[in-house]
Order: sequence, then C-alpha cells, then structure tokens
Amino acid sequence: MNQTLSFARTNTGEPHARRRRELLTRYPEIRKLAGFDRSTAAVAVAVSAAQLAIASIVGHARLRWWWVLPLAWAVGAPLTHWLSMAIHETSHRLAAKTRRANEVVALVANLPMVLPVAATFHRYHVDHHRLLDVLGGDTDLPLAFEVRWVGRSSVRKALWLFLHPLVYIARGFTFAKRPNRKEIANAIVIVLVDLAIARFLGGAALAYLAISFYFAHGLHPVAAHFVHEHYTFEKGQETYSYYGPINLIAFNVGFHNEHHDFMNVPGSRLPELRRLVPEYGALVSHRSWTGVLWRFIRDPALSYASRLVRTKETFLRARKEAT
Repeated sequence: MNQTLSFARTNTGEPHARRRRELLTRYPEIRKLAGFDRSTAAVAVAVSAAQLAIASIVGHARLRWWWVLPLAWAVGAPLTHWLSMAIHETSHRLAAKTRRANEVVALVANLPMVLPVAATFHRYHVDHHRLLDVLGGDTDLPLAFEVRWVGRSSVRKALWLFLHPLVYIARGFTFAKRPNRKEIANAIVIVLVDLAIARFLGGAALAYLAISFYFAHGLHPVAAHFVHEHYTFEKGQETYSYYGPINLIAFNVGFHNEHHDFMNVPGSRLPELRRLVPEYGALVSHRSWTGVLWRFIRDPALSYASRLVRTKETFLRARKEAT
C-alpha cells in the first residue's frame, strides 16, 4: 500500500471557461449548434422499452443465473449505460425545451435501472462542471481514502473499478443534502416499478435489470468513461475525449472536451463541433475504452491520484481574474 500518493495540484482555473471564450471568438458559428435534440427523448423511450422487454423475456423464460449474467453483461449493460447517458443529456436540458420535459425523459430512462438516480444526478451533476476538480466541490473526484488504499496496485485498481457502483454511491454521501421533493418522487416511482416487475415478471427479471445496472457502472468497457474523462494520461491535460464506436450508443459522451467547453451543445452535434474546431485534434484523446481500462489497471504510473486538482480559493481567484 502506498501512503505517499496524492493529487497533483494546479494553480490555474479550470480550462474550459477560458477555451470556450477563445473558441467563440474564433468560431462564432458554434452558437448555432447550441440547443436541444428531440431525438434524444425518442431514443431514451425506445431503449428503456427494449430493456424492460428483455427483462420480461428473462422473467417469463425463468432463465438461470448462468444465462442472466452474460446477457446482462453483453446486452443489459450497454443499454443501461445508454440510458444513463440519456439522463446526463437531460441534466443539461439537451433532450427537450423545458426543464420539466427533460425531467420526464430522465425518469423514463430511469425506469429499468432499479435504483432512483435521475433526480439526484440532475441535482448534483452541475457541480462537476461548475467546480471542475475543485477539492471538496467536484462530485467526480475520488476520496483521499481511495487514493491511499488503492495505490498503484493493479489488483486493487481492478477491484475498485469492479466495486465502482458502490464506491460512487459512497462518494455521493459525502456531498449529500436532504433529499428534495423531486428525489423523493423519483424514489417512489422506481420502488413501485421494481415491485411491479418483481410481482408480474418475476425475480429473474429484476435481477437482470439490477445486474445490468451494476455492470454498466463497473468494470465494463462502457463504464470506462469514468476513467477516461479526467484522469491524467498526459501531464497538464485535465480533460480527455474518446472517439471510438461506443459513442454511437452513448450520445457521444466520449467527446468530453467538447462537452465541457460547450455544455449547451447536445451530444448528437458534438462530432460537428469537433469538425468545426481543429484545435481539438491537438489534444490527447482515446480511441478505445477497453484500452483505457487496461492501461489504467496495468500502468503503475496511473492511479486514483492521477487527477489535477485545485482549491476553491484558486478556482475563485482565477474566475475573478477572467472577468
């Protein structure tokens, strides 16, 4: 166990606000890409229905666990992750015109996920953008305990990635506030849906959905974006994009530099943004999420400490200087 690992500190503000201003000056046509994309809502409804239909088949066929596990890995996890990314899009109001409509789309996407996540994600995700890599502010940063315990060990890194759904929930409790009405309503709806699935489709159907959710956020290629986005693969670079094929079933969440620079551009238009802005080609990026996981686990130079972080004072000072 390595007790000396710690985050790399930066004395600069977060890079995206500065780059956003610069790029809008050079490419004012970027503004035309902003807005929302109704097709996101349609995809969310279709994928949610498909996942519930598969669960129904699993339940009625009374599949054994040795069939449920590979089905959840190969089919359920990609579909569940796709729905998670739909919730991500709605948190930025990119699936519909109004906040309420986006919340409805998020709830539909949440239906096959077993746990109520939509309203809570909407409530806290903005802090990840607003306070990127700010200690005590960014909900995406690992805890100091994780950094120390996992260290550089490949085995511990693999174990922690496998446990990531539980770890992510535990991290969330360090930021959690009293649940608001939307979160309570979200929880009630999902509990009722879970009870209905167990009652009418059977335990195997509910198990398929739960295992799909776990795989979709754990040690699985579709979950590699939790590593690729902000862990430091190149000294000094804070955010990374992924330009591989899984973007097709993830609302292009891999275009992550583009997303952080322009959060008001829907995922469907991020490839167009990249084509418009040649500067993105100069940044280090990834082509394989499986490769990201393999490198992160095997490379002793990479760990949960491989993050650039800043204090809130540094963040506020940089923001004041920029205005």
